[in-house]
Amino acid sequence: MNLSTFISENMEAILQEWEDFAKKITIHSTHVMGTTELRDHAKQMLQVIAADLRTPQDTQQGIDKSQGLAPESRDSTAAEIHAVARLTSGFTIEQLMAEYRALRASVLRLWQDRVNVSDPAEIQEMVRFNEAIDQALTESLARYSAILRESQNLFLAILGHDVRTPLGAISMGAQFLLLDEKLPGKSLKMASRILSSTKRIDEIVSDLLDFATSHLGDGIPVSPSPMDLAEVCNNIVEEARTFHPERVIGLEMAGDVCVVWDRARISQALSNLIANAIQYGPETDPVSITVTGEEKEIVWTIHNKGEVIPPEKLKTIFDPAKRFALRPAQERALAQTQNLGLGLYITREIISAHGGRISITSNMAKGTSFTIRMPRQVPAAPSGISPEY
Repeated sequence: MNLSTFISENMEAILQEWEDFAKKITIHSTHVMGTTELRDHAKQMLQVIAADLRTPQDTQQGIDKSQGLAPESRDSTAAEIHAVARLTSGFTIEQLMAEYRALRASVLRLWQDRVNVSDPAEIQEMVRFNEAIDQALTESLARYSAILRESQNLFLAILGHDVRTPLGAISMGAQFLLLDEKLPGKSLKMASRILSSTKRIDEIVSDLLDFATSHLGDGIPVSPSPMDLAEVCNNIVEEARTFHPERVIGLEMAGDVCVVWDRARISQALSNLIANAIQYGPETDPVSITVTGEEKEIVWTIHNKGEVIPPEKLKTIFDPAKRFALRPAQERALAQTQNLGLGLYITREIISAHGGRISITSNMAKGTSFTIRMPRQVPAAPSGISPEY
């Protein structure tokens, strides 16, 4: 008995195994799909697979299918519909994958109990069945991930809008209080802290929105215009000196530094790098910034004498998710109470959006240096360039 016929004639037994397995992993879900709905999805997928096994295909079609590259359908497939239902039911992506492993194993085990699989045609059917399951799994994962990304980005967009409205009111109130000379010193000090905190929250919200935007696939958008980098650097450094009067922050400029960049974004990137150097460098040692205008590009370096960064950490320093995951449990718990660690990631994205590249070196003799090389003008279609190590 060929596999396509076996699936059609033994649909009930296969669906029962699918249902039994699915019930085992819905225990922690907030909503459990009904038996009819659960079976309908699996039945539709199996019917598509059985029909596919009866359809002639060449070698390339089989390869495409195993890689999830089968021709797209105008309507949602059963696998895509199942992914939406599972996401709504509270299933994790690991649980969704487990269902497909169970479906694959159930069909092949039940078939092998009936048939001694040794004929080349039967082996080929088994290969094609695996390709079809891989295609269905790819469709499910793609739809699941797409909806999850859309939900996350929508959440962040709402967060940015809804948080900033009351935040603006708090900030205005704090500024109003600071202008009242009749208030006692303690009240003025508290108003100053409130204003400082609102600015910090606004920065966090901005970082979250930038992080979400860059994950949409097109990177952080930039609006380049002619600017004098020397003016921007002087303003950012003076601002850093105001906030950290106890620190020595040096700035050296050389050559022509007139460029066509996004002023706001470049200010953000430079500010992030200086803040990082201040945070991780010893209070007794200076932070130095050098900016050099070369013929075709601008080179900036931000240097401090902080602790040497191990090579394994250098590889993930621009990726907040990986950097967080690789920390020991105690450090992860502490990091959750401090900041999101998005500054370096956003800085890299800004530099990439300008067609530039960023590298980092860290050793005992020279300390830690971030070096950025950027063309004088944003390329017409810049592509993200990975950082160098």
